[in-house]
Amino acid sequence: MSLKIYLANDLPGRHFIHYTLQLIAFNKGVAFSYTDTAAEADLVAADQFESDILHCPSFYQYLTNCDFRSLRDLARGSYFFYTANGGKDLIASIFYLVNCVQEYAVTDFDQYGRFPFQDSLQHRTQTLHDNLVQQLMDEFMMSHPALARLKTTKRRSGFFLTHDIDTIYGAKNQNGDYALRTHQYHKIPGLLWRHYTGQPDWLNMDRIMDLEDKYGFRSSFFWLTNKDEKNADYHFHHEKIAQQIARIENRGFENGLHKSISRETMADELENLSLIGTPRGQRYHFLKFTLPDAWSEIESGDILLDTSLGFSEDFGFRNSYGLPFMPYHVVENRVCDLIEVPMNIMDGNFFYKGKTVKQAEKELLAWLERNKENTVVTINFHNNFFDDMLYAGYGALYEVLLRYFAEENWQCMTQASLLAEFYKPELFK
Repeated sequence: MSLKIYLANDLPGRHFIHYTLQLIAFNKGVAFSYTDTAAEADLVAADQFESDILHCPSFYQYLTNCDFRSLRDLARGSYFFYTANGGKDLIASIFYLVNCVQEYAVTDFDQYGRFPFQDSLQHRTQTLHDNLVQQLMDEFMMSHPALARLKTTKRRSGFFLTHDIDTIYGAKNQNGDYALRTHQYHKIPGLLWRHYTGQPDWLNMDRIMDLEDKYGFRSSFFWLTNKDEKNADYHFHHEKIAQQIARIENRGFENGLHKSISRETMADELENLSLIGTPRGQRYHFLKFTLPDAWSEIESGDILLDTSLGFSEDFGFRNSYGLPFMPYHVVENRVCDLIEVPMNIMDGNFFYKGKTVKQAEKELLAWLERNKENTVVTINFHNNFFDDMLYAGYGALYEVLLRYFAEENWQCMTQASLLAEFYKPELFK
């Protein structure tokens, strides 16, 4: 059953509203159709008192004018936008959160040149762990009798396993220093022997795949193509690396680009990645990117899937939404030709905060229990975190998560399956 909606031609932000309604329809498994006649509609959206959808004109005015500073001020430190009568414009909040509009045109960055987690509304409102957009969509579907009558669906949550490959040879120095500090001198000769005989401890992709194979899961490995002090410590075209990458594909796993911190374009780095064919997805190294420039850069290469949208400081929802989505490029006033698969969990979220593995396990399992529906949980565990010395316990933690997904019958997603389900450009035309 399709619900007919009338969007007045003079409705401010009409295209933003249409995009958001279609996003809701996809989330809920319903169909919205659009009519040019208000009398035929089940739901009317107009910049007048008879509108069935509450509308905050100033939000859409600022959005249309790309006045992002005023938008941040309008939110009053929250994520709600109000009508003149004090009603909440749920469409505005959903659009603002999903597309990370708070990150547009910022001028202050953290020490790594990123949008600061401390400045995010998720940090200020203590809602990083909450799927706020899903809550807002649920509320919207109950905001009018015509919407409430629709039969909606829920997705059982899935997960996407990923590994950023930043270092292959770092074990010699990092584990060596750790062994010295902890007086484990007996481990140093073996460490050095493996390193200098071409068997470095962190060239361990087969070990990772063996663990995932145990549960019938598949993951993606993201590779850096630049070797320097800010990026990889390995040469991407080195024979051992090339063999490892080929073995990943031969085993039915996936590879992708880990866009380096460099002046090279996405297209340039993709040419280097031709060793393994055309990758479907990528993630920015160090999560260093700015919006909306990143959307344009990703599109400029042969990339349809990005999975960079996460915070290094804590796990959760950087854009307050649980599902992959096609972003809206506000500056260019169009839907981007890609899907964003937000990154939710990273090993460093806990390690660099000094939390124990047991603390991490308790927090993550409780969070997963709260998100059994309408979420694709994207996990990034670096290859070095499967090391049993410096990062002891993280390999076991990873297996705890795999075991949870297997026991709860969550679906393991791949780049290919994510694109098949969420790359829907026709939805927004």
